[in-house]
Amino acid sequence: MIITINGIDYRVKFGVGFVRELDKKYYTENHAKTLKFGMGIETQVPLLLTGDIVSLSEFLYLGTYAEKKRPTPEEVDAYIDTHDDIEGLFDSVMEELKKSNATRIKVGELAASLKEEDKAFRKKSAALQKSTKKSS
Repeated sequence: MIITINGIDYRVKFGVGFVRELDKKYYTENHAKTLKFGMGIETQVPLLLTGDIVSLSEFLYLGTYAEKKRPTPEEVDAYIDTHDDIEGLFDSVMEELKKSNATRIKVGELAASLKEEDKAFRKKSAALQKSTKKSS
């Protein structure tokens, strides 16, 4: 995926290096702090799926990990602020995440799980509304 900021093309890659960078920031530790588990994909993809703009910015910025000259986080924010099709940008990032060897398994599982949870929530909400109408 290529993004152009201030006339400069940057390659955004969601490979192992991207996951490593994300896991440096988002992790869990055991009580003794002897084990550290990266949780970047698990904690941040759901936010991305719900339209969290800060997560989008972070994914785009961290996705440039392999570039010799990277944009700054502020430049990525400005890119997003002025992007003509923000929904399309979210979709493009998700599509790239679903294609990458480093992210596609977890992202696919998370997307499917969230879809099932949403379906169950909607079903429960509809049943609740129906029962509320009957009791009125």
